Amino acid sequence: MAASPRYKRLLEKIKKKARSQRHGIRQLFNRFKEDKPKGLDKAFRKANDEAFAHINCLECANCCRIAQPVFEMPDIKRIARHFEMTPEGFIKKYLKADPEYEYFTKKLPCTFLGNDNKCTIYEIRPMGCRTYPPAKLRLSPEQLDVIHDNAGICPAVNEIIDKIRLQF
Repeated sequence: MAASPRYKRLLEKIKKKARSQRHGIRQLFNRFKEDKPKGLDKAFRKANDEAFAHINCLECANCCRIAQPVFEMPDIKRIARHFEMTPEGFIKKYLKADPEYEYFTKKLPCTFLGNDNKCTIYEIRPMGCRTYPPAKLRLSPEQLDVIHDNAGICPAVNEIIDKIRLQF
């Protein structure tokens, strides 16, 4: 199932907005990396909770369609065990190596995205999917980069950034 018509319109809007604001967001996040303001983590968590109070991931699933999740070895072992496969067999069938990360899916949309926009391995999904978007975590420079890079992918991330820009 594709994103609902409402989310298709929203996705097109945030993609354009993210492109036009990319430089300003990067500057703000670089400032956060140099001197993290007091209360930033809390502000991100609050913005995250507010965004997800009305954004329905199952109507969107854009992250599963256009962003490849990272699979680290603990994820691979856990998911391979579920499929009664060896980690090597799981990697060979579903994943490809990336020099920067460990592994990611061979194709898009994600192999494990069901026709109903639900993750078919939700209970055992990779840690990167479990913690997406990282706005609810204690923020590291890497997590700020992930949030920045996903401004044009996820309506919630886009809204979170808007709220943070107003506060800081």
